[in-house]
Amino acid sequence: MSRILKLRQAPPGRISLAGITPDRLAPLPANEIERLPLIWGKQTFALGDFFTVSGDAELALTFEGFDPRFSDAGAAMAAGECHIEGDAGDFAGRDMRGGRLVVNGSVGRFAASGLADGELLVSGNAGDYLGAALPWLAGGMRGGRVVVRGNVGARCGDKLRRGEIFIEGDAGDFCATRMVAGSVIVAGRVGAHGGYAMRRGSLLLLNAPFAAPPTFAETVMCADGYLNLVWRDWLARFDKASPLAAFAARAVANGTTPRRWMGDVAADGRGEVFGFAG
Repeated sequence: MSRILKLRQAPPGRISLAGITPDRLAPLPANEIERLPLIWGKQTFALGDFFTVSGDAELALTFEGFDPRFSDAGAAMAAGECHIEGDAGDFAGRDMRGGRLVVNGSVGRFAASGLADGELLVSGNAGDYLGAALPWLAGGMRGGRVVVRGNVGARCGDKLRRGEIFIEGDAGDFCATRMVAGSVIVAGRVGAHGGYAMRRGSLLLLNAPFAAPPTFAETVMCADGYLNLVWRDWLARFDKASPLAAFAARAVANGTTPRRWMGDVAADGRGEVFGFAG
């Protein structure tokens, strides 16, 4: 059974839930959890001011009701599973080191920033800078996996260092910019300037054309073995209703002939973009 935090009232403003994770709460009794401090400006609240606590002490946490003014949901989680019923705010899954964060709603900006291991699953949309670096840091996601069922905002995967970001909807402008390594997969449309200043890494555009700038060079397609492994991995990982699984099934059945570009030669120039549309 999961430890359950049921929303009692909405916060007065943006309040960080950093540290309210399954691995930290597991050894604590309910009354001690309700006394955990939450800071808002010069005021200090208790977690119990906003949530009632019930359930067993296990490595599982469920928020029954949420508010996007709560930021840092699942931040720095190292183990366990956390479910959020509702929209989460900014920085959801920031600096995760393990475990699984499931948001049955949307997330705000900088979700999964600094994520090193584990999974973030979002049933709705994600704001700008998904998996991207915070402004004062050199790198964004460092590992793990993010799956967004809906759309994402601008600069998804900016400065991505490692890991995978799957977008079943559309992506905004400057997708996968300044990537160092890792993969970004977009099943829907993509905005302008995708892959700008990529150093390494892969951007897969399943249904959107790639408007290659002069700093990207189209190359001979020589990654069939790699793509075959990708399709089989997606078929095993995603349910049949996912557009990613549907695309992989068609690719295995009928083959694929994507175009491939290398770039951005204005940066390190060893990134790659696979375009499967047209």
